[in-house]
Amino acid sequence: MAGEEIDVARSVEALARGDRMELALLFDYYRQRLAKLVSLYMAPNLRGRVTYTDVLQEAYLDADGRVDEYLQRRDVDFYVWLRGITMQRLAKLHRFHLCTKRRAVAREIPLPQPSSLVLGQQLISRGSSPSSHLRKQELRQRVERAVADLPDSDREVILMRHFENLTNKQVAHALGLQESATTMRYSRALYRLRTALLKIGESSS
Repeated sequence: MAGEEIDVARSVEALARGDRMELALLFDYYRQRLAKLVSLYMAPNLRGRVTYTDVLQEAYLDADGRVDEYLQRRDVDFYVWLRGITMQRLAKLHRFHLCTKRRAVAREIPLPQPSSLVLGQQLISRGSSPSSHLRKQELRQRVERAVADLPDSDREVILMRHFENLTNKQVAHALGLQESATTMRYSRALYRLRTALLKIGESSS
């Protein structure tokens, strides 16, 4: 069953001993999370051509062909490795169907509404106080606009921390950075995002 709790470390060890069924179990364990990842980063004009299931099927085949390479190093946790495989497959599909070297972090992608609202409330100190549907919708739109206007590196770390829910360590591994450098990038990105949100609010008032 997708998402059923498993001992990831034990499954990886079994995979290293040659039990290839463990790859299927691990992939299935992370399937819902990977599906959300694909949904977040897939270009709107690609959605009519491929589904997230198509992407995951191809990503699984990629993982099956490269898992021995991972097992030799194991320099990141297994989910971060699967995430990288999936993002690479999605990038290939973008290039094939859209004929573009599209970056993984796109400006026009609609962000998940609940996460956008929570992030916006945290940054402009509104907390979780009651507000009208209009105010919530307006705040989500401001967050989406502000995130889209961030420099690529800032936008990337915001998406990874707040919309993928990666830990700082996982983000560091995914980006190939030291954890301290990732922390600094994240702090800078939050500051710029808050500044952009406040400016948007001032221009709208």
